[in-house]
Amino acid sequence: MPAGPPTLLSMALAHHQRGELTQAAQLYRQIISTDPTHAEVLHLLGVVSLQLGQPGQASQWLERAVALQPGCSAFHASLGEAYRVQGQFERAEACFRLALRLQPDNAEVAYNFGLLYMQQGQLAKAVELFCQAVHHRPNFALAYNNLGNAYRILGHIEQALAHFRRAVELNPQLGLAHGNLGQLLLECQRPHEALRHCQEAVRLAPHLAPAHNNLGNVLRRLGRLQDAMTCYREALRLDPNLTVVCNNLGEVLHEQGQRDEAKHWLRQAVQREPNNARFHVSLAKLLLEQHDLTAAGPHLAAARQLDPHLVEARFLSAHLHFEQGRLADAHAEYRALLAQRPNDPAINCRLAEILLELNQREEALACLRTALRTDPQCAPALAQLATQLGAQLPAEEEAALRRLLGNPHLTDGDRATLLFSLAQVCDARGDYAQAAQHLAQANQLEHLAWQRSGRGYNVAAHAHFVDRLCNVFTPAFFQRVRGLGLDSERPVFIVGLPRSGTTLLEQVLASHSRVFGAGELRLAREDFETLGGGSDGRAEARAFDILQTIDAETVQRLARHHLDCLSALNNTAARVLDKMPDNYLYVGFMTLLFPRARFLHCCRDIRDVAVSCWITHFRDIPWSNDFDLMVSRFAQYRRVMEHWKAVLPVPILDVHYEEMVEDLERVARRAVAFLGLEWEPTCLEYYRNQRPVRTASLTQVRQPIYRRSVARWRHYQDALQPLFARLAEVFAS
Repeated sequence: MPAGPPTLLSMALAHHQRGELTQAAQLYRQIISTDPTHAEVLHLLGVVSLQLGQPGQASQWLERAVALQPGCSAFHASLGEAYRVQGQFERAEACFRLALRLQPDNAEVAYNFGLLYMQQGQLAKAVELFCQAVHHRPNFALAYNNLGNAYRILGHIEQALAHFRRAVELNPQLGLAHGNLGQLLLECQRPHEALRHCQEAVRLAPHLAPAHNNLGNVLRRLGRLQDAMTCYREALRLDPNLTVVCNNLGEVLHEQGQRDEAKHWLRQAVQREPNNARFHVSLAKLLLEQHDLTAAGPHLAAARQLDPHLVEARFLSAHLHFEQGRLADAHAEYRALLAQRPNDPAINCRLAEILLELNQREEALACLRTALRTDPQCAPALAQLATQLGAQLPAEEEAALRRLLGNPHLTDGDRATLLFSLAQVCDARGDYAQAAQHLAQANQLEHLAWQRSGRGYNVAAHAHFVDRLCNVFTPAFFQRVRGLGLDSERPVFIVGLPRSGTTLLEQVLASHSRVFGAGELRLAREDFETLGGGSDGRAEARAFDILQTIDAETVQRLARHHLDCLSALNNTAARVLDKMPDNYLYVGFMTLLFPRARFLHCCRDIRDVAVSCWITHFRDIPWSNDFDLMVSRFAQYRRVMEHWKAVLPVPILDVHYEEMVEDLERVARRAVAFLGLEWEPTCLEYYRNQRPVRTASLTQVRQPIYRRSVARWRHYQDALQPLFARLAEVFAS
């Protein structure tokens, strides 16, 4: 053989060993150009082509090598790997079988054959071959790593952990195994142990996007959301096509309250992989929190069709039913989930929420305690127990709550939830000074969370909205649109500030045989936004513009849709109550749609309203945690209510909380008469009504009338004096 080619071969091998694949491939080709039957070089050229991500070319070189030396096990094994990468599974399987027949103790062939079966989902066969590989090569770390992967998919978690650990012991530099071990430890609720391995995976393989993604998952679980987001962004920089990172980034942005940016990434994940059930669930969860039930529904339906057993999709479907007021459906779904996972904390907490609304208090408390037995640090369960039991909260559960508050890793959201609930306990015991301290911390945390999320209360925007209301809904407007709406008396709106007695009034009236209490509906606002063409930032402005020239067809279309929604909830009652407090903003618009609708306005000492808002953990009222914002909101409320009373062509009945507490029958009779109905004594036994109650007042309206909430503000006079002083100025006249 001439002297030249061996020299080229040694140079090519040196390049190949150093990872200089392109240079090695060039020299291998040069050798083949002069000696096209050099089987070993053809094999090496196939191997390097495979390493360069060119499996099609690799298989061509390897087929030639096999044809020249059909008895070489390594050639068949490499060709099988090229076929495997291309998805030509039958060809790959034939090659691997022949390679093992030629060399039964070849661990590398057994390993690649196992990968083929893993790829096809034949996990038992994959495990058998990986075991064969480690039998022939006991220090084969990669084979142990994939044994871990196979056992993990099979649900044999302890075996998977053991094999991942063995892979790391055999090769501490195997970043892939560190990453897999860390991710599984995270799934086993051991994030602190997982952190070390995921950090090591990134250190060893900083160029691998999945390693950064896994580390982001661990940091997110540990509450280090900003660090997690940094990891996810780095993963996307390394691999912009790794869709799971889009989803994870969207989820962590969601947790940080940055919902608009979160929605962008979650939508991107769904668009890229529409057949991924988890991505649909992540987007649906965000849409549910934004109360966009119409948009959330199809994503949950898609997720359940793609994976009927996906627990989170079923869990969120139950929550969707709950938000839609379909409590029976939600209750049934949670029950079905609980049958599969009887100790799941999240399911137990959600079921408890429904049971409380259905007045099944003892069973609700049992669910919360089941959640705590499984997870003693379940903040929602501890908080709900404290809120429900107040002064009767057992000492051991109060101690657990206080211990959890001392946990430095507790998220701000959970800390605020626990502080609000602990304040309720202190308030119930008469320890108002301690309650005020907890409330100050809780409200500050909530206020900061709203600010960080970018969804905080916009004082100027709300004032501008009220300006437009006053400018558009004038006596001249009502004169022009007279007769455009539908002549229906079914809609009844109970309006006012939160915590002003709306729930109590609804419960009293809903105890009448001809009245249905629908709870807090979003229909009025949705109707207004529909008029403006959607729920984007410009919908309100467009709605006001359209109102200037609105016609009967548009008005009646909106009104019919509204009535259809009420009928879906109840199609027999003469009156349907909508007690959304914020509907005081839409009184004029609802009068346009329903000129014979009734409006009952709940009034209460503004200081008691302020205290009750301050002590209540609202999840969707961004103005309730800050004195300045509260004063501004209350001032605009007073302004718009005075406007309605001045311009509205229909009466509004003021119902004072203090009068209701003092003489319920007199107030109730007046309200029933205002609805155009005959008096029924059952209205005085409202607390016997088993209808679902869906607000923070659900405990109070299950009891006979009591007076301890009147002048409650006196207990907090010192802590809230600056707020009371400013409210006195606003409500002086």
